[in-house]
Amino acid sequence: MSIRFDLPVSLDTLALVSQIDSLRGDGVTRAGVPGDRLERLTQVANVQSIGASCRLSGIHIADQDVAGILRGDSVGASDSRAVFGYSAAIALDLGDTVVLDAPALIGMNTVVLGQPAGPPACCSGWRTQPAHCEIFDSRGHATGRVITILPPRMIEEKLENLLSWYALEIHDAKRHPLPVIATFVLGLMAISPFEHGNGRTIRALTRHLLLKAGYRAVRYGSLETRMEDTREAYYDAFDRSQSGIWSGEADLAPWLEYFLTILDQHRARVELKLELERGHTDLSPLQQTILDAVREHGSVDAGLLLRATGVNRNTLKDNVRRLVSRGVLEKLGDRRTTRYRLARGDRARSAAGVDLD
Repeated sequence: MSIRFDLPVSLDTLALVSQIDSLRGDGVTRAGVPGDRLERLTQVANVQSIGASCRLSGIHIADQDVAGILRGDSVGASDSRAVFGYSAAIALDLGDTVVLDAPALIGMNTVVLGQPAGPPACCSGWRTQPAHCEIFDSRGHATGRVITILPPRMIEEKLENLLSWYALEIHDAKRHPLPVIATFVLGLMAISPFEHGNGRTIRALTRHLLLKAGYRAVRYGSLETRMEDTREAYYDAFDRSQSGIWSGEADLAPWLEYFLTILDQHRARVELKLELERGHTDLSPLQQTILDAVREHGSVDAGLLLRATGVNRNTLKDNVRRLVSRGVLEKLGDRRTTRYRLARGDRARSAAGVDLD
């Protein structure tokens, strides 16, 4: 039995879609940002995405620990498996098509769980036990809130229907891909077909679907971080829209509004990052290294910067002072408690030469 989704379209929806479309196409790569800087933005965003996605799943791990694991540091077997699994999942090559099937989903879940990639022997990897979507807070603690999801006996049928619907929508291209992707993600969350790793699998897949739909600049920032920062709205929108989804009575508006809003916030963040990169092409290699360390860790102290750069304290102090004077970095605290972070808001835009009007 096929399914049909009534995708609400409002002026606000159209406005968000129009803004987000600035991330679409190859324009970013011709925007005056050197290729090595784009690659560095991608690396930092990947660390943030891995950390945020793990924390949303109840794995309490800091971004700096994620970066350490990827460098080869030992933190913990389970944490390392989750980090390497998500890192491998977002790096997967799904080929030239955005059409998905059951083996592709099982393959991605296998990678997310830290197992070797490869085609599954059969499509028998579906969840066999009743499950609930458990909500975790920012410290990885269960909040006590759970959301009921599809019973196992309905998984195969509803998943087949959802995959067929998505393939048809993408092939026909009658509707804009963003609401279609958002609705597909909602349906997949409502099914949660796997015993473990549903959230991470779906978040990694969301990234791939956006990239395949032409939103190539999405890789220069962490969409998962936007989800983590708005976790209550994330679960509220999901809960409100998934109710009645298989009977055709779901109100998809809350989820579509949430999904497009955080994607637009992500778009604004990426555009600011690119503007800052264009404004900082004259930084020395050492200053770029300092900036990369701050991007990766959020805020840093002198000890971390000394380890990251390998220079002597006086050279580091002089270059950090220059970055603060230019408005690239902000200084927090005094003396032993001093930390540095990227400049925020208008100060950062002004330092990069961005028009504030």
